[in-house]
Amino acid sequence: MEDFYAEIIGTGQDAIFLPAGGMPGVEGLNIAEHLKNDFRVHMLDLPGIGRSAGIAEKCTSKVMADWLKEYLDKQEIEKAVLIGHSLGGGFAIYFAHHYPERVTQLFLLDQGHKDFPRIPFQEFGPFALAFPILNWMVHLCRRPVLKILHPLFSSPPSEDVEKDIDRFCEAVNLPKSNYIDQTFYTPCEVTIEGLNVMFGFYNTPLVSMVQKLTVPTTLFYASFKGVNKAEEARTIKAIDRLLQRRNSKLTIKRVDGGHYVHWNNDYVKNHIAEQFISSH
Repeated sequence: MEDFYAEIIGTGQDAIFLPAGGMPGVEGLNIAEHLKNDFRVHMLDLPGIGRSAGIAEKCTSKVMADWLKEYLDKQEIEKAVLIGHSLGGGFAIYFAHHYPERVTQLFLLDQGHKDFPRIPFQEFGPFALAFPILNWMVHLCRRPVLKILHPLFSSPPSEDVEKDIDRFCEAVNLPKSNYIDQTFYTPCEVTIEGLNVMFGFYNTPLVSMVQKLTVPTTLFYASFKGVNKAEEARTIKAIDRLLQRRNSKLTIKRVDGGHYVHWNNDYVKNHIAEQFISSH
């Protein structure tokens, strides 16, 4: 496993795409292809999730920001545009918070307006009730507990990727596409160190960090309209709170659909070109 694994396309200003948890960097391929004539886009696997080596120490926001800083330093990138979806958006926020001088512009894809719930039912179902206790156990013992928990959060390679894609598209209300196919056919193992990252993410106050950002930031948030009524209501409340407290560096854009905003038709038709124009 490499220290960092990234697929890089395009030429010009450097842009880093950071994917969702459980997804490889190539999840951002549709964005990268749109930007490739003017940007050198690094689609970076997250640590321990995919083909980048993991982080063994306690994953604070600074530790995770330092991981991304090391990649930029190795690539001799002084400043970059950051584009992060979900967990990858968390990494982008951490880096922009700790190293704002290294960020040209920040784009968040359905991340930064809602803190990860203390009891994450949507992500883990009834198993979520145990999450606060598991988090406490990881805090106390780390690797021994992560080693025990790892089989619960990982799964063997699928024997029928096409069925997985069908189930995913139905669950998140998305049409099938070559970009989704390529993402699912790309290996993306979650290691023990990757699970360590996920628990670190669980413990970071993302919304308060976004409210304090000093770099130009655009948040494309999922409305969940027609997808999930409970999440739609939760999102409306979260955006209202953010609008009341946001700073002048933050621009908020609604994308109709679910969590994978960059694959939603609304984003592709109405926002991806805007993202390109404002970041160039």
